[in-house]
Amino acid sequence: MPVASRRTLLALVLAALTGPALAASQCLPVVGEGWPPAVGNYGQAATSLLGGQAEDGLSLLVLPARGVESQVVLRRDGGNGQWMVLAGLADKRIYNWSSGASRGGVSLLLDQEPEFAQAPLPDALAQRLVEVWGKALASSEVAARAPVTDGEVLSFTVNGERYSGQRPACGQLEALQEQAALLIELAHSKDKKYEKRYANIERALDKMHDRFVGDAG
Repeated sequence: MPVASRRTLLALVLAALTGPALAASQCLPVVGEGWPPAVGNYGQAATSLLGGQAEDGLSLLVLPARGVESQVVLRRDGGNGQWMVLAGLADKRIYNWSSGASRGGVSLLLDQEPEFAQAPLPDALAQRLVEVWGKALASSEVAARAPVTDGEVLSFTVNGERYSGQRPACGQLEALQEQAALLIELAHSKDKKYEKRYANIERALDKMHDRFVGDAG
């Protein structure tokens, strides 16, 4: 993938992560189970186009208010069982609003070829990520139902369960976005950079553990 496209993909995930940090106890749920109202068909179509859903892994789909959609997926390869990271970026915006003389309408532009990059992830590190995401998405930061969302939608999955809503600006779910950005960086890396990328992910997981498990203790 060209450098410009890779930067676009990382920017979609990292947007708004530079705001002031808040303690986990100050985080109000902005993500909930399922899809927000009126987003499901669009979200499912984008998911399918950008690599599908991981039933035994995790993913983060970004449906921006403007610009192209993106997704990063971690799952086992169906052939050899190797954990793989797949990062996808739509070639053109999937959600298309067209206005005519009498009325406007939405169409989904699915006849396109997204850009993909992928890389392997060691088994132990992949399973740790899935465990951490599962615990974070089962925490009090997640509501029972996805909220009504106007504009950008972020949609997480872990082990086949979906949680969607606004972009979390604090707490464990903000940390998951940072980890997703590291997975995207790994997917676009050359083989010789893999060990460095794995170490960065391990450090991010350690930092998250120290911050939130330590707070809970």
